[in-house]
Amino acid sequence: MEKGYKNLVYFFLVIAVITFIGFYKKYFSLAPDFPGLKNIHHFHALALSTWLSMLIIQPILIANNKMTAHKLIGKFSYLLVPFMFVSMILAYHNQYLRFVAEGKPETASLAFVFSPTTDAIPFVIFYLLAILNKRETAKHMRYMICTGIVIGGPGLGRIFMTWMDMDIFAAIGLMTLFTLLVFIGFIVYDRVKNKHFRINPFTIAFIIWLIPNILIIFFPNTAFWQGIAKWMVATF
Repeated sequence: MEKGYKNLVYFFLVIAVITFIGFYKKYFSLAPDFPGLKNIHHFHALALSTWLSMLIIQPILIANNKMTAHKLIGKFSYLLVPFMFVSMILAYHNQYLRFVAEGKPETASLAFVFSPTTDAIPFVIFYLLAILNKRETAKHMRYMICTGIVIGGPGLGRIFMTWMDMDIFAAIGLMTLFTLLVFIGFIVYDRVKNKHFRINPFTIAFIIWLIPNILIIFFPNTAFWQGIAKWMVATF
């Protein structure tokens, strides 16, 4: 592992702590009965917890030269990531159904259907890029870091909402700003440390993440997306 990333495990630990705090009031504090929650919530929590655990364990294995175990867990991720993605989509679907049940305007509910493009889809793309570059350790590591960055966002947003009583839109905006700054921070760090890539993986990942997070400002309310979203919710 690169010298500058020797303490990467602490970055993933911070993401795990943020996620735990963010979901504490609405999920973890409700144990063991979890009143009012559905199986999808447990499925999502299990998938997310497993992924965060994997992100924490993998750098430790590398630092201790336990490459066999590292590769074995890597192969396990081939099964875990589809579960992660499905759990994220189902969580969004459950929120969509809540909007409908609460009588939210149809345009607002259909606009929400665009939300998975801002984190669930980038998460899968970053993972696939990490796997495609698994023989190039520097690139592989950076794309895996990016999966952690996008996974940590929802937990941070919930901290703003449940602990600071922020409006959901203000919380999402601040969460997006923090995520943007983390991406930029890694890009700048690599440049300062003279890490040479044809195109830095963090830059590629940042663009992939940034495009839908800009589009969500206006695109979900267009007639074009509303038609797509209406077809999606009616079909699936």
